[in-house]
Amino acid sequence: MPSFLQPKTPPSNGDWITEYARTTRVQWQGDCVTLRDIRNFRYITRDQPLPAWYDASYDLNTVQSVDLVVSHWSGPAIAHVFISFGFSDGRYLAISIETRRQNGQKYSPFGGFLRNYALIYVVADERDLIGVRTDIRRERVHLYRLDLSPAVARQVFEQYLARVDHLNRHPEFYNTLFNNCTTNILRHARALAPQFRYSWKILASGYADAYTWDLGLLDQAIPFAQLKAQSLIQRPADAQIDEQFSSTVRQQRGTHI
Repeated sequence: MPSFLQPKTPPSNGDWITEYARTTRVQWQGDCVTLRDIRNFRYITRDQPLPAWYDASYDLNTVQSVDLVVSHWSGPAIAHVFISFGFSDGRYLAISIETRRQNGQKYSPFGGFLRNYALIYVVADERDLIGVRTDIRRERVHLYRLDLSPAVARQVFEQYLARVDHLNRHPEFYNTLFNNCTTNILRHARALAPQFRYSWKILASGYADAYTWDLGLLDQAIPFAQLKAQSLIQRPADAQIDEQFSSTVRQQRGTHI
């Protein structure tokens, strides 16, 4: 369909594939926030999810950290990039910016130019968003701790939730170049640090971690190549995605070194 005949905004209600059937709803209550329908899928195979969602409340004063997740599913230049927030009570909550596809739709970068896919912020348990990539798809997943204070981590968390809330009311189309996982992450970063600039490493998303290191937001005590090796999540073939998943993957990173 020619672009001028395509809709200007994506549908609010669609025949969404199971993973995107629900969007997370945000309820603000002063320094607390309640999130409805946090995704927590398990996967028999990559194409056989076991759907589950839950509700949870978070004290904004307990946001402690932000981790960068870079998952290579093809060559070194191609990766999916998202972030995860850590809280002082030991919980983690991941948020991934993706294409909200309908049944029968397959993702393609070219299709992402043509207003084919809605944009969605998937708010999910790490056992879902990271676990499916490490244990089911067997992608090469790197997990980095960003060098941010708890105060800044809270600001980033609030920004993300505000964006989730906005998209629920005002849907947008995904765009392969201008409204994708990495450009939205950079948009959030620039809201707090306007000096951040676009880079070819943002478009070649597999190098987003290198760009983040260049900006001084990752551990500078060791060379980036060493940090990247140490940040690789190694999962045994018989590993279980259990309640200790988040702590386990953080303990096991870089055990091959």
